Amino acid sequence: MKVGIVGCGDVSGLHVNAWRDVGASVTAVCDINEKTAMQFAEKWRIPSRHTSFSEMLQSEDLFAISICTPPQFHANLAIEALESGCHVVVEKPFTVTTKEADKVMDTLQNSSARLTVIHSQLFEPSMLRVMKRIKAGAIGRIVGMNVGILHSNDEPMASDRNHWCYRLPGGRFGENLPHPVYLLQAFLGKLKVKSVFTDKLGSCPWMPFDELRVILEADEKKIGTIYISFNAPGSQKTDVYTDIYGTGGAMQAGIYPVSSLIVTKPGRGIWLAENVIHQIKIGLSYLSTILAKQKGPRSFSATHALIIRSFVESIFGNGEPLITPEMGYETVHVVEQICRQIEKISVSKN
Repeated sequence: MKVGIVGCGDVSGLHVNAWRDVGASVTAVCDINEKTAMQFAEKWRIPSRHTSFSEMLQSEDLFAISICTPPQFHANLAIEALESGCHVVVEKPFTVTTKEADKVMDTLQNSSARLTVIHSQLFEPSMLRVMKRIKAGAIGRIVGMNVGILHSNDEPMASDRNHWCYRLPGGRFGENLPHPVYLLQAFLGKLKVKSVFTDKLGSCPWMPFDELRVILEADEKKIGTIYISFNAPGSQKTDVYTDIYGTGGAMQAGIYPVSSLIVTKPGRGIWLAENVIHQIKIGLSYLSTILAKQKGPRSFSATHALIIRSFVESIFGNGEPLITPEMGYETVHVVEQICRQIEKISVSKN
């Protein structure tokens, strides 16, 4: 299997290692910046480099590509690859708008190729453990869930006024929102946006808002909430976590930078022997990956490898991929609704 990578930013290296982990050969890279493509190809020992995506598709006999560009280019690149019969892995989000997603889905229906989307945080060790315990009935029926993302105000994307994220609907939030949305969808189901609240606490003038709270509703009156802040204390800090509430208890899971899981039960608090077991198993999962791959989490993402492996297996007839195009589409739909409300608030306040 020969694979190409388009877009040579930081996340692209995770795709190279993930494809190699499933036995594929990454034979070509593409970036509109020739120097960036050359440096990436040299660093990752990739034999061919291109500045034209069309040229790469035409000249390389590729089984699949990974799209690692900024989101505003995802749709057109995916459509061109699918029309050429090349399988596609897209970094989140699937597309920026549902209109773009519709075009990709139409192309998929008329293509022999398949597509998946990287929803990486759903398969971090803590979240895999959460899914297992919920299926076992550890906290009863789920009634609500909160996802929080805390950034310090020097977060690299937010603090760079020229970053491409500010050309997305919702700006920095638009880039960030797919993560909490797909997490909520996985546990609560189909979501409806009920309320969007924003605030401005920091000093970056190019960020109209740096605090976001969203309330969403799912079937059976389940409530989901999202909290994103760019005012957390510290420097270069990011913390992603979730709280899941059930009729028989709650779970508090750390997702990034460290996976953790605490289960609480009414009348017993956190004093459950299983909490020690959870953390041991999560830690062993990290350790086994590091020992097996001889790489740390910054250069080898077990979640990317898991998603891409399931995708390859699905192509060869072994079940469905972990993330289907339809799942990616639903995430885009909800994020688009939230970003529209953010933009309306911005206009009304100006």
